[in-house]
Amino acid sequence: MKKLIFTTTLVLLSGSALAAFTGPTTSAINTVKEAQNAADDSFVLLTGNIVQALGDETYLFKDDTGEIQVEIDNEDWMGQDVSPQDKVAIRGEVDSEWTTMQIDVDTIQKI
Repeated sequence: MKKLIFTTTLVLLSGSALAAFTGPTTSAINTVKEAQNAADDSFVLLTGNIVQALGDETYLFKDDTGEIQVEIDNEDWMGQDVSPQDKVAIRGEVDSEWTTMQIDVDTIQKI
């Protein structure tokens, strides 16, 4: 009986941990060109390709409007293998430094 209760609780908890809001969000920046002109910490939702690894979790992302560096932490890949031919959607924020601008990626998904 204890095993059944434990298993049921585990299933319920893991199911709720996977749930996510699917309704409207605040407007996102959707192109590299817009991101290059956006304020620090602006939310982005970009679709395009990772075309090159630049080292230290930094990659070159490209869409139809341009290229920008993106930082993708190793754990954010979630076991996905992505090649330059794979179209991806990335969600994150603009990270403006003194001399550079890049996107700090929260999630990446092959589409």
